[in-house]
Amino acid sequence: MFKKSVVFLTVLMVSAVGGQFFSQYQYQRQVEQLTTKLNQQHAWSYQQSLISKDWFTRQEQWQIEGNFADLGLEPQAFTIMLQHKISFWPLWLSGEWQVDEQQGDYQQWLQTNQLSSIPHLGQWQANLLTQNLKQSLSIDNFEHNYSQVDLTFHPLLITSNSDLDFAKGTASLNWQGMELDDSSQNGDHIHLQQVSASEQFSQRQGWTLVESANWSIEQLTLQLEQGNTLLDLQNLVVSNQFSEQQQRAFMSVDSSLEQFNFKEAQQRFTLNELVLTSKIGGVPMQSLIALAGANQQQRSEQDLDALVQELISEGIEWQLEQLALKINSNFQDLAMVGDIKLSGNAKLLPFELNAVNSPLQLLRYLDLNVELDANDSLFNYSPLSAYIMALRNAGYLVHQDGRDQSKLIFNDSEFTMNSLPVN
Repeated sequence: MFKKSVVFLTVLMVSAVGGQFFSQYQYQRQVEQLTTKLNQQHAWSYQQSLISKDWFTRQEQWQIEGNFADLGLEPQAFTIMLQHKISFWPLWLSGEWQVDEQQGDYQQWLQTNQLSSIPHLGQWQANLLTQNLKQSLSIDNFEHNYSQVDLTFHPLLITSNSDLDFAKGTASLNWQGMELDDSSQNGDHIHLQQVSASEQFSQRQGWTLVESANWSIEQLTLQLEQGNTLLDLQNLVVSNQFSEQQQRAFMSVDSSLEQFNFKEAQQRFTLNELVLTSKIGGVPMQSLIALAGANQQQRSEQDLDALVQELISEGIEWQLEQLALKINSNFQDLAMVGDIKLSGNAKLLPFELNAVNSPLQLLRYLDLNVELDANDSLFNYSPLSAYIMALRNAGYLVHQDGRDQSKLIFNDSEFTMNSLPVN
């Protein structure tokens, strides 16, 4: 019995030591691959430096050098230093990182924006047995009083769950919002409440494909000029879903908006119960992947034109299942009261790029079918009311049961409403 226990403990110890060694080896291997990939794909520079290590932990410093111009901002070089601590266990790794406030340009950036610090923490856990990687970045509450506005930032959390190569997985964002209030207490403000986003992604031949994405804003309010200008948005939800059907790519877009209000002086515009359901695509999947990969490889303009030509070789389809909304506006140029419903489909037929010199020429290749259904009082308070009456009398609009209806067709550069030609 004693011998069996000794053998078991020996095997257990050897396994633990082997697992620990493998965890450290796997981490260093992944880091080398990551830095090589990042330095090849981006103009930014990534460098890793070892500060200290032992059998269970490792302390590192990462230096990132880049330029804000690469993010579409004003050109300015910057250097960021990250402090990174890694913990090693058999077949399990975890880490925490923060931006170093004493080194690099971070402290200068904080001083420029009159901030003492931004409380944040990055964390990750890697399971080498299941090949799973979990990551998170949290930013806690912070406040600052500027000369003209008071800023309150509420907690933000970004998470991801993927394989070790970050080639397939999910990501999410949850932000409780922020407030910017005029420090003179005149009521002017910008308030953002509860922003959420999530996506599912995968790699396709070196290209990151977002297979589905959802984001929402619970409320956004804005008041300017002591209440002369007001904006209020409530419950905006957008969902995108990518799909592949018969080797062709499609993207579904579903959106909804509970309410949108805009006021300027005595003029008001209100949008309620907006619903949009549509689908666009029909392009060859392989052509889409090739074009996405070419954008990362800095191909010549001639090569890109050839890839775009291949992409539109079967045309582009668009299906509008539903667009419905209620509107109430007393703006002088947009006086409307009622609801609108639209549905239909369109197709951009295949064409040669070198045969099109302006966007208007694309109309020759457009097939469009749209059905319109609107409240007959929609334009009663608008200068367009007389024009709407003329369309009814001419048969372009079918007026019955308090509704105006029409079927619009654009084909072969000819436009008809209710089968009647429109000149």
